[in-house]
Amino acid sequence: MKTNNLNFLRLIAAGLVLYGHSAIFLGHPEPLFLSWMPLGPLGVAIFFIISGYLVTQSWQQDPNLRRFFIRRCLRIFPGLIVCVLFCIFVLGPWLTSLPLKQYFAHEATWNYLRNIGLYITFYLPGVFEHGRVPNAVNGSLWSLPLEFFLYFVVAVLGLISTKKWITIATFLTSALFYLCWAQSATEMLVVYGTDLRQLFINGTYFWAGAVFYQLNLKRYFSITSVVLAGVGILCIQTNFPQYLFFAGWFLLPLIVLAFGLSTNEVLTRITATGDYSYGVYIYAFPVQQTIAFFYPHLNFGTYVALCIAVTLSFAILSWHLVEKTALAFKPRNPAFAGVSP
Repeated sequence: MKTNNLNFLRLIAAGLVLYGHSAIFLGHPEPLFLSWMPLGPLGVAIFFIISGYLVTQSWQQDPNLRRFFIRRCLRIFPGLIVCVLFCIFVLGPWLTSLPLKQYFAHEATWNYLRNIGLYITFYLPGVFEHGRVPNAVNGSLWSLPLEFFLYFVVAVLGLISTKKWITIATFLTSALFYLCWAQSATEMLVVYGTDLRQLFINGTYFWAGAVFYQLNLKRYFSITSVVLAGVGILCIQTNFPQYLFFAGWFLLPLIVLAFGLSTNEVLTRITATGDYSYGVYIYAFPVQQTIAFFYPHLNFGTYVALCIAVTLSFAILSWHLVEKTALAFKPRNPAFAGVSP
C-alpha cells in the first residue's frame, strides 16, 4: 500500500474538477484559483503533474514496452469501459427524450462506444438536450487521449535515449508551443477528436512532472519548499500576474509533488481503502448532468454535496469491482517486483 499523499492529492484534484463543473452546471462562472486558473483546469493540471512524474518513474525503472503499456491500459481502460457502457445502456435509456427503439437505432448511440478507443464523443441522442451544458454526457473524458498519448511519447523518448536532456528538451518544446500557439489560438486544431491545444496546455505540466523525476528534485522536497513555493505564487500573482503561468510550470509541480510524495498518517488513512480519484473523475460529469437535469434549481451547496455523495458512491464501486480487480493483473518487473506506479 502506498504510504504517501498522492492518492489523497489525486482525490482532491478530482474534487476540484467536480466543484468547478458544478458552478457551470448551475449557470455560475467557474471559480478561479488566485485569479489565475479555473478550479477545473487546476485539478486537471495536478493530475498531469503527478502522471508525468510517476509514468516517467515507471518507464525508467522498467523500460519494457509490453509491461509498460499493459500497466497503463489496465489503469485507464477497465474503468472507462464500464463507465461508457453505463452511459449507453443505463443513463441513455433512462434520460433520452427519444423512444427506446429510436434511441438504440440511432447511429450516435453506437458511436459513443468510440470513447473506449479514446476517440472522445460527448453526444448520446436525446440525452441532456436542454441543459446548461447541452448534449454532453461526459465532458471530462477529453483529457484521457492526451494522457495516453503522453504515455506513448514517454516510451518513445525512453527508447531513443536515457539521457535526462531529452525530457528537459521535450518540456521546453511543449512550453514553447504553448507560448507561441496554444495560449492564443482561438480555433481548435482537432486530431482524432482531440483539441491539440490541450496537448501543450496540459502536456507542459506533464513534462514538468517528468523533469522533476529525471532531475531527482525529490531530495529538495519539504514542507519548507511547499510554503516557499506557495508564497512565490502569491507574490507573483500580486506583483507580476502576467508571468504567473510561466512560474506555475515550476512552482505548482513543486507544491504538488513535495506534498504528494510526503507522508501524513491522517491523509493516508482517508485513502487507505482505495484510490477513488479516477472513478470520481470519470463519473462526476454524468452524475452532475443528471442531478442538474432533475433538480435545476438546487442551491449551490446542496447541489455540490449531492454530487459528491453520488459520484463518490460510483467511484467506490468502480474501484472495488472494476479497477482494483484489473490492476491485480499488472505485470511486475522481474528485477523490481514492487515497481508499477
